Amino acid sequence: MGDRSAALLIVLFLMLATAGGLYFERLPAPLPASSGAGEFSAERALVHLNAFAKAPHPIGSEEHDRSRDYLVAQLSALGVTPEIQRTTAVTARYQAAGTVENIVARWKGTSGASDAVALLAHYDSVPAGPGAGDDGAGVAAWLEVLRALRTGPPLRNDIILVFTDGEEAGLLGASAFIAEHPWARDIRAVVNLEARGNAGASQLFETSQDNGRLVETFAQVAPHPSGTSLTYEIYKHMPNDTDMTVFKKAGDAGLNFAFIGNWEAYHTPLDNPQRLDMRSLQHHGENGLSLARRLGNADLTQLNERDAAFFVLPPGLFFHYPSSWNWPLTILCAAMLLGVMFFAGGAFETRWSGIAGGSLVCVGMLLLFALLSLCFVRAVQWLHLRWLAEGSTLQSIPYVLSMFAVLAAVGTALYLWLRQKLTGAGFALGGFLLILLAAMATARWLPGGNFVFLWPLLAGLIATGAAAFRPEKLAPGSLLLLFLLSLPVLLIFVSLLRGFFEALGFTLLGAPVIGLLFALFFIVMLPLLDALISAGRHYVPSGALVLAVGLFALGATTTRYSNAHPKPTMLSYALDADSGKAVWASTASRLDPWTAQYVGTSPTRGKLAGFFPDWLPIEFLQNPAPLVSLAAPEAQLVESSVAEEVRTIHLRITSPRHARGLMVSVAQGKVLEASVNGHSLGKTSEARWSAGRWSFDYSNAPDEGIDLLLRAQGAAPVRLGVTDRTAGVPAIPEANLAPRPADSMPFQWGDTTMVRKTFVF
Repeated sequence: MGDRSAALLIVLFLMLATAGGLYFERLPAPLPASSGAGEFSAERALVHLNAFAKAPHPIGSEEHDRSRDYLVAQLSALGVTPEIQRTTAVTARYQAAGTVENIVARWKGTSGASDAVALLAHYDSVPAGPGAGDDGAGVAAWLEVLRALRTGPPLRNDIILVFTDGEEAGLLGASAFIAEHPWARDIRAVVNLEARGNAGASQLFETSQDNGRLVETFAQVAPHPSGTSLTYEIYKHMPNDTDMTVFKKAGDAGLNFAFIGNWEAYHTPLDNPQRLDMRSLQHHGENGLSLARRLGNADLTQLNERDAAFFVLPPGLFFHYPSSWNWPLTILCAAMLLGVMFFAGGAFETRWSGIAGGSLVCVGMLLLFALLSLCFVRAVQWLHLRWLAEGSTLQSIPYVLSMFAVLAAVGTALYLWLRQKLTGAGFALGGFLLILLAAMATARWLPGGNFVFLWPLLAGLIATGAAAFRPEKLAPGSLLLLFLLSLPVLLIFVSLLRGFFEALGFTLLGAPVIGLLFALFFIVMLPLLDALISAGRHYVPSGALVLAVGLFALGATTTRYSNAHPKPTMLSYALDADSGKAVWASTASRLDPWTAQYVGTSPTRGKLAGFFPDWLPIEFLQNPAPLVSLAAPEAQLVESSVAEEVRTIHLRITSPRHARGLMVSVAQGKVLEASVNGHSLGKTSEARWSAGRWSFDYSNAPDEGIDLLLRAQGAAPVRLGVTDRTAGVPAIPEANLAPRPADSMPFQWGDTTMVRKTFVF
């Protein structure tokens, strides 16, 4: 076969296989309301979503109460008796407390035992967005699942629906349910539905420990399985949490699902029912219904089994096996690598020194690709901050594809140059040796991620021994064999690259990670890429570079904030009642006309100390603001005593402005213990973030205030700061301030008014 024909066929194969892999990751079509009674219908679930998630409904808001009442009414209409668990909740990990209203309901099973399956989602949203995806889709899905379940025979086990409150304020509802509700002791399995965005596959991204039986169950019943054990392994080592964190800590077995597509919508007004991808809602519901039916009839005492490795290949092929297979398979690959090395010494005249050199080059390539990716994303961010139109690059497909093309150009050019010094087989086998070491490391410390290295290595070794790196022209049969062996490798890495881009974005963290993964992809694909580069020679890196320039130009011209893609910022009015001074503060990274009317044209930048927690890694544009008459929060001393060098202070903290959000911090004095409304706040050392200073946030504070009991070391005065927070910014008399334009939107906590006052006791 001629070089030109081989090169064209390889390029065509890479394009078609990549496109096919992405195409066959399609989500299930949403079923209409006319679907069978026992089926899950996204259209039926959407009716609920439109009813309770059409506006922001954070804990403590009037809209929250309306959503609560709707959900209670719907559960009653579905034939179960809902209860509202009203209590003070505390999550020490988040230094958070609040008054929550969990909604719980129980559908009794036929066994007569108390064993139950919990169907979990949270019904509160952040102040800035309606929370249609996060987590209205989960709540709506469970309502539709309950309706579908009730059309069939009763299940063996009890089904408990838990719609938690205050998840966005620090997993408050889940903490309260586990700590206080009697049903929490009956739960044996949990299925949680979550979201970080408004589109994408409902992926199994977290499980409880010893998940083998649960993964087997998921594989048997899920119509469109999605998720990998690599995600589960990574998530275990991340600081991120969902309500599932609380249930796992209590010892419950469980599966956690989320869709994370279109990050732009997360915690913003874009997270509304109109923009929610109905296919994601359908996928959520299909997962939930199939698992509720199976677990509802399962023996819940037999759920633990050694962790499984699992991943999905298009078109929806779910592979899973015990992680105990990792070591035998890795040892098999080691034996095969050794055999191929001996074979290469005779067939390709590849010396052991050449393989060692290939390993060193591949180490350099991994580092180079990560560094280039970091430089690339920094350059893009700098250009849009200084010269190009301001816009979000977080999930810019043109930019990330341009980065891939740059890496491909550098990689192929480097390979062409090094082929003068190393054989192709030496280069590849040196890389395979590194991948074997990675497989061994993951088999030991990250078993759920072992498949990323194991199966591509196995395919690469077979390809090297059977067809690749031959001095003669590539025969059609050999090329076909290389295609077959490269296909699963390509599908695994295309799925991983897409998943990491979706999860981490085109960010200072995401780009180097994706670049490193692309370098691994380049190495394991060398048996096929060698044929392409040998045939196309300098046309390959040149073509990749031209493609990179074109994609970069596309990204530069299309990345900009607009009505369809608004700029997310938080605007705050912060009044220090002690000094009588106020500031406007904005999270905007670059001034725009609307923000400038508040912070001016020459604002300072820094943290907003005393108004936001010390650990918050956000710097604000700040400028003095006119004084507005706002009542400051109050802290009344109820009782104070000293015993054995420990001072006990009982305080009543209120907000005359009826603010629902309070932050209390101690700037002077060491707090040994604290409780709010009789509930211990835990220790500062338990907190996820700790700046060394004791503080906590209280959400949904009642009008009568909160009772705070502090035990401080020594008899010295305690200096206490109290900040209250309300939604929106105050009107400024005689100031003609324009409202937010259509190309701007609040995010997370939204626009806020905060008043802070210091007390010494």
